[in-house]
Amino acid sequence: MKITYHAGERFLQRVLGFTTYSRKHISNAIHLLERDLYQLQLRNKTRVILPSFPDFYGVFKENTLVTIIPKR
Repeated sequence: MKITYHAGERFLQRVLGFTTYSRKHISNAIHLLERDLYQLQLRNKTRVILPSFPDFYGVFKENTLVTIIPKR
């Protein structure tokens, strides 16, 4: 499973509430998401609830986490 740079940014913005961040922050966010989603089985789903952050969906396209959106 891959995680895009955009998904790392959206994680910082939407889940953690950051307004300013560096590349190191984004790199750490991507690493955290990789560990959180390590054993996740997608099975042709496009939206999956993030295991450690149940108020947010991860949007997947072709086995890649593209962005993160809040549940409404």
